Amino acid sequence: MKNLLLTTTAAVMLVGCGAYTSFASLRPLNEKINLSSKTSFEQGELKNKVNIEAKIGIRFAAYNVLFGLWAKPQSIGEMFKEYDLDVICFNEVPNGDWTARVGQVLGMEHVHVGKISSANHMNKYKSILCRFPLFDKGEVVINAKGWKPASLVSAKANIRGVPLTIYSTHIPGQLEVEESAAAFIAENLISSFASENLFILGDFNNHLNEGALKSFNKIGVKSIWEELPIDTVKISTHKHIESGNESGVIDHIFFKTKTLKVSVTRGGIINSAHNNPEAEFQMNRYKKEWVKYGKPLSDHRPIWAEFMFHADNSKR
Repeated sequence: MKNLLLTTTAAVMLVGCGAYTSFASLRPLNEKINLSSKTSFEQGELKNKVNIEAKIGIRFAAYNVLFGLWAKPQSIGEMFKEYDLDVICFNEVPNGDWTARVGQVLGMEHVHVGKISSANHMNKYKSILCRFPLFDKGEVVINAKGWKPASLVSAKANIRGVPLTIYSTHIPGQLEVEESAAAFIAENLISSFASENLFILGDFNNHLNEGALKSFNKIGVKSIWEELPIDTVKISTHKHIESGNESGVIDHIFFKTKTLKVSVTRGGIINSAHNNPEAEFQMNRYKKEWVKYGKPLSDHRPIWAEFMFHADNSKR
């Protein structure tokens, strides 16, 4: 259930699995990449040298899982299988081994679960699941306007030779930029970010370029929705449980790079994230709504994107 959703849009038109741009050179959803580039570590730390000559594809997803109320981790893993993901950022996720159990289904064994639950509610943590080793793990606390605390769970990874800094977040939405969690992220993380490739994924509780997310507009961070491009006015990533109204696109994948060229080649909303119709399990609330809405895996819909990285020779 969302806190402080700003603009609720009833009867939003959903489109397929999200619009996407496709290229003949891209692998199908279930085709794995087999590249010679290897992750390079030295005593647990990433080497700084980046040497990318060929295009490297990396796939990300973000998903608010409603504190695991409406789905078992195995079901979420099965849903994600066809996307052959490299990184999944969860929020409102249960503590403990919940994220690792999704990873067992997907063959993704590297996990970082934060210690700060959103608004101190039960089982509303943030986590990162990755196909490659994670290091320099951390968590940044945010005490801004709206419910608190909020946070960003962070980790670094090297995926097929591409160094990444990854943040998984869940923050309250706000009508104004001032003193908002989004402004904190823009001013304290994105603007001063010195590493190669920054990715921030999660539930921002604001529409793109509206409210507090206006703070992202002038700091060089990009959105998958604009890069694909996808008209977010006609789609939604969240259905409000009590009212049944669509909230629009409030889940996002933002990114910023320095020395590599990056294109977003495919992605969108996964509208097929439902349990089997015959699925049954106990829950202490929202059982009636779960059945009414077709037994979805969450009140949110997962989002995903494929990025292609290659060297920017103009900066050499």
